Amino acid sequence: MPKKTGGERVLGVPTVSDRIAQMVVKQMIEPDLGPLFLRDSYGYRPMKSALDAVGVTRQRCWKYDWVLEFDIKGLFDNLPHDLFHRNPILSSNARCVIALDEKPF
Repeated sequence: MPKKTGGERVLGVPTVSDRIAQMVVKQMIEPDLGPLFLRDSYGYRPMKSALDAVGVTRQRCWKYDWVLEFDIKGLFDNLPHDLFHRNPILSSNARCVIALDEKPF
């Protein structure tokens, strides 16, 4: 997919097994991590929709006269996982999932 600034963005299409694994992970960690998110986090959150995010965005757009846009390539691929393992806030379920992700299949 072409980027505005030139170059290409590679899109990955998850397999059925990828989607199942994602759902299992979501169900394991959501009860522990969900309450830690800001109320303004809308992506893949229960009881929150894209339409809710659009409504809040529309309200806020009229309050400010500037826009901040950024793209973080591979953010989660480049975070040091040892920080997650040592984080006392994360449940053992979340640490388990992170450990599973690090093992090659």
